[in-house]
Amino acid sequence: MSALSGRLVVLGLLLVLGLGCVGAGFDLEDLSDEPLAMVYRNREESERRVEILERAREPSRTRVQGGSYDANYMRVEDGLEALGFGQSREEKAATLLGKMAGMEPRTESVTTYDFALGGDRPFDWSADRKRLLFRSLRGHEIQLFEWNRETGHVRAVTSSPGSHRSGCYGPDGRVAYSKHVPTADGSGYVSRIWVTAAGGGLPRAVSPGPSDAMPIWSPDGKQLVYQTIGRGNRAALVAIDLDTEGDPVRRPIGFGRDPAFSPDGQWIVYSALTRDGWKLFQVHPSGLGKRALGASSREEHDPAVSPDGRFVVYVADDAERQKLRVRSFDGTGDRPLLLDGDGASPVW
Repeated sequence: MSALSGRLVVLGLLLVLGLGCVGAGFDLEDLSDEPLAMVYRNREESERRVEILERAREPSRTRVQGGSYDANYMRVEDGLEALGFGQSREEKAATLLGKMAGMEPRTESVTTYDFALGGDRPFDWSADRKRLLFRSLRGHEIQLFEWNRETGHVRAVTSSPGSHRSGCYGPDGRVAYSKHVPTADGSGYVSRIWVTAAGGGLPRAVSPGPSDAMPIWSPDGKQLVYQTIGRGNRAALVAIDLDTEGDPVRRPIGFGRDPAFSPDGQWIVYSALTRDGWKLFQVHPSGLGKRALGASSREEHDPAVSPDGRFVVYVADDAERQKLRVRSFDGTGDRPLLLDGDGASPVW
């Protein structure tokens, strides 16, 4: 090898190493030490979930009448297994949906919550980070519950008729949640956003429906943002000004889903559908200043901003697996956050 070739090889290695550092941009030690709640599947559960999903989608090779194959036909045994027959409800949910757990971001140490049932999902930490709001099926319908980190106590937050499938904490002891109920004529369902009065008083509906969900409260308590179905049957974000008298004023923000406020209230991080799939974006609550938050070849959704506002954890879809990744808030760095198992629905 000539001296020039040797120098080129060394330069190329340095360039690759340099790009690798820029690609990550930070160490786990740079992350907030506040625990992160999520839905977790260990390695075995992850592999089992992938197997079930793949078998459920696999066309049957059974010959049907007339000598042809029906590509949409599923083997009975595969369908039963995909639906979880032969398993208890808890086993099925744990395999397909995972179980709530806490993770220390700097060490990636995962602790499964003993109180959680399979299929539970976290939504919001209280301002003092002592209470976790989550949904659970512990009766006939899905309701919101609250776990106290200090006492370990779990209590019901909602109990009125209908399924309460998402929610968040607000100021003055208020809670916002989505309520999913049958329509008056029984032809379908409608989902609207409801807000309790200060101190946990009687709730009132603040959105018209029919497909409103995933409310988040601004840090100053003046706005509520939720996702709905907009024009062309596309997911869209809407802001509600709650500090106005009379009916709340609603403003469209843009197309997207999975909204999350930054701690300073200046940005909403969300997932928007592009030509390359779902990607992370940022936008001001006014709907202005939309910009991409980094870039990757993966499907990106369910973002949550770190308590210090420096990072965004999100879910990246990778061959039927849901992998947690963390990205700098300015989009300059990105890395895996959880290597052992799958993570979904993060709340930081």
